[in-house]
Amino acid sequence: MIEGKVPLDWKLANVTPIYKQGSRYHPENYRPISLTCHLSKVMESIVWDAITQHLNKFDLIKGSQHGFRHGRSCVTNLLAFLDKVTACNDAKESVDIIFLDFA
Repeated sequence: MIEGKVPLDWKLANVTPIYKQGSRYHPENYRPISLTCHLSKVMESIVWDAITQHLNKFDLIKGSQHGFRHGRSCVTNLLAFLDKVTACNDAKESVDIIFLDFA
């Protein structure tokens, strides 16, 4: 019978702290890595591909969205941003920029 539920074994993960930088005595200098079942990763990939294909097919993602898109990255986002800023600068228009860092 198909129930539409994820098996419990697929939900379990071994979380391992990986050192980033700074003092090894401060917990905030570590990031958690979740080691999950291979089958859940395969299923996640299948679902991810289906969702992104649907979003791209019906043009449901704005062109300005760079995160989690094929062929786009932080670098392409930065280049688009710099292009806009330099165009405004060339046209003698003002630009307001706010930088946020959610850590």
